[in-house]
Amino acid sequence: MEEKRKFSRWGLDNERAYIDLEGQKEEVQILDISIAGMRVIANRPIDKDRQVTGEFKILPNIGPFFVRGKVIWSTERDKNFESGIEFEKVSTIPLEA
Repeated sequence: MEEKRKFSRWGLDNERAYIDLEGQKEEVQILDISIAGMRVIANRPIDKDRQVTGEFKILPNIGPFFVRGKVIWSTERDKNFESGIEFEKVSTIPLEA
């Protein structure tokens, strides 16, 4: 099968992110991540085309990353919801909503 991704993805082992959904932070598990986006699993659906902001820490010696992005796909998997988020902005400084 031909790889269509432009950027390599790194699988993560039990890393968490916090996604802002309707003014509430929802904890999600990061399944994999690249410089252009991430795949997450959540307890509730995240609508496709929804704009989201998030925060995560994946590097031990660097503070958290703050992202703004768009949900480009979402599907139900084993009573959880898997989503792909395409980054629009990534920063080490908190982003305005």
